[in-house]
Amino acid sequence: MKKIGLFYIACLLIVGFLPNSLAQEYTQWHLPEGATARLGKGKIKDVEFSPDGNRLAVATDIGIWIYNAHTRDEIALIKVQPRGIQAVNTIVFAPDGKTVAVGYWIPGGGAGAVELWDTMTGERLTVLEEDMGSVHALEFSADGTTLASVGWAGVIEYHLWEVATGREVLSFTKAQNLIPHSKGALVLSQAAHSVASTDVNTVKIWDVATEGLRQILEGDGNLALTLAFSPDSRTLAGGFETIRLWDTETRNELPKLDGHTHLVYTMTFSPDAKILASGDLSGKVRLWDLESRLQKPDKKKSTLPGLLRSITGDKSAKTDNKHEDRTLIEHTLSIEALDFTTDSRMLVSGSRDGAAIVWDVETGTPLFTVAGHTGSVKALAFLEDDKTLISASSDGTLRIWKTDTGNQQLIPMKHKRSIFCMVLSADRKTVAIGGVGNDVHLWNVDTKNFVATFKTGHENYVDTLALSPDDKILASGSRDRRVELWDVPNHQRLSILDGHTGDIRGVTFSADGKKFASASQDGTAHLWDLHTEKKTVLFTAPNGGVAALAFSPDSSMLVSAGWDGTIQLWDANTHQYIADFINAKETVYHLEFSPDGKTVVTGSEGGLIQLWDVDTRTLSRQIRTGDTAWPTAFAFTQDGKTLVSGNSDGTILVWDLEHITQNRIQK
Repeated sequence: MKKIGLFYIACLLIVGFLPNSLAQEYTQWHLPEGATARLGKGKIKDVEFSPDGNRLAVATDIGIWIYNAHTRDEIALIKVQPRGIQAVNTIVFAPDGKTVAVGYWIPGGGAGAVELWDTMTGERLTVLEEDMGSVHALEFSADGTTLASVGWAGVIEYHLWEVATGREVLSFTKAQNLIPHSKGALVLSQAAHSVASTDVNTVKIWDVATEGLRQILEGDGNLALTLAFSPDSRTLAGGFETIRLWDTETRNELPKLDGHTHLVYTMTFSPDAKILASGDLSGKVRLWDLESRLQKPDKKKSTLPGLLRSITGDKSAKTDNKHEDRTLIEHTLSIEALDFTTDSRMLVSGSRDGAAIVWDVETGTPLFTVAGHTGSVKALAFLEDDKTLISASSDGTLRIWKTDTGNQQLIPMKHKRSIFCMVLSADRKTVAIGGVGNDVHLWNVDTKNFVATFKTGHENYVDTLALSPDDKILASGSRDRRVELWDVPNHQRLSILDGHTGDIRGVTFSADGKKFASASQDGTAHLWDLHTEKKTVLFTAPNGGVAALAFSPDSSMLVSAGWDGTIQLWDANTHQYIADFINAKETVYHLEFSPDGKTVVTGSEGGLIQLWDVDTRTLSRQIRTGDTAWPTAFAFTQDGKTLVSGNSDGTILVWDLEHITQNRIQK
């Protein structure tokens, strides 16, 4: 157990906020062929301190990132292999810290797997099981010789393996319903002697040695969404909005912990059993002082555990101690995982907002933050220098990145709603965003300040935006099947364009400002005369909706992609069909013209990026992201030599098109 003095803590606070000198290095780890950098680190799945407290593992869709727990420097990326739609769900270090066990799952249940990885070399050591339920929890024995897992595939599955040989020592199943998508609904005690499960209304505790049901805990409904055992397994915590505590030996329910105003999603006890950390769906983390409760109480005195501290998204986090008021770095979305260091002095919280924050437990001070998009990247745009990139994500954030270093800035926004679309003004100083809700918000890129809100008349989410080349007209398309046009300087709505019978999937202006097009899920693309508001139905897709469309840089052509995989080229002046792209068959989620108009880039499932020659309508180059995530947004530098792709896993890849072999289709 490592002691950390006050002087050392002060040093950590200073170091924790220094620029990351290794940023350029880590952005180049485990890249797919042709990529020069990766921005962001993927959706956070789990967090875990090494037994000695010196390293922090953060599991994401990309892999397992290993950090120095005191300096926040990246040490390594363990690039776990994608398993179809499976995701890493839980990780745990072996007692010697040299091995990490990884459990996979398919949300809602299904085939999972357990693997062992070498934390020093990044190599996979063994696959313990490939045909099992989605893995909820893993626990090594104290000597590291065995590993237990518990998962669910319609029934609870318990497995115990001998680590050295991979031999299964014990396994059994138990009939039990679980809460979908709740990792904490099925947990192991620290020594893996007990398994606890919840279906919200009933909590069951199973004894591993006898394979029998030891206890059934019931209440008045809404009993527990997530569970956690204390280190000695004598206390079980169950969180809903209220946290309940049970003595697992006497079966008595202890006084409740009230304070959360949202559903509790994850919990963990400190190794010294003095504190219970709980995280809820709003992003709030609370630390509860359990020391008096875990000791044998004086029956004459109140045994109600007190709230030790609240780590919250509010500007001020207040505690019972008036001298503890402080402003803390906020989580904005649900807490996915929590873990203490072995000495109980540091806590890490991983959130769906893309941040993993390491906290000093005694003071409530954030020591450092690891951040990046977690939701799908919905839009990208380069600023003037072609080295600065702005991105918008469904996690509700706007970020500014330096593509050469990986450094990032978060544009602060009051709303916490998902962003589905973004457009940058021609002068690259203003960005407009839309998404959940029917408003469009404008922000100044240089100052990061809010500019204006357009209160649209849309009756559903805003899925697509476009600005005219002179930045005077903003077009918004919604799932309400309408397109609205706005006078940007005067903040006034100009008109509503009706005509589509399905969700609007794309709106775009031509570079000369003379043409405007919209595409819909109803399978049609319309060209509009903005002076008369008359439309021309450019085409009707025979086999499904239109997924994306774009004008060529010279405004002469329009390219469209259908859900059926067809890519078509149209004459934007005569409205005549030109040709289909040859052998185009993958469903396209996004497409973009290169600045010279000679190439169209498309993104499809399976991490597939295809570059098409416009003149011949043939596929010239094909690259893959190397992961199961699919490309959702593109942007070119002005010289067309660099392409960035935003992905559904929240990461951004930077591609050097000059060094991707010409006329070679990569398999």
